[in-house]
Amino acid sequence: MATPVQEMSDARQAIKAADDVGADHHAATTLQSAQDAMALASRSLDSGDYEQARMAASVAKALAILAREQAMASARGEVD
Repeated sequence: MATPVQEMSDARQAIKAADDVGADHHAATTLQSAQDAMALASRSLDSGDYEQARMAASVAKALAILAREQAMASARGEVD
């Protein structure tokens, strides 16, 4: 199985995009979950478990996208 280079890169970029719009303040829990999933992906990659790394990176990306959306909505005043 190939190293999940693209998935890891995509997840890192999504986390950075979330961080860039203030997710650490407006969607901290979701962003932390994304970062935790990314840490799992990195550990899995280091141990050679590429399938686990791929899955964790996909979860990290999805959570980071959600965190970005939550932060942007909060900044617009769309959430309670």
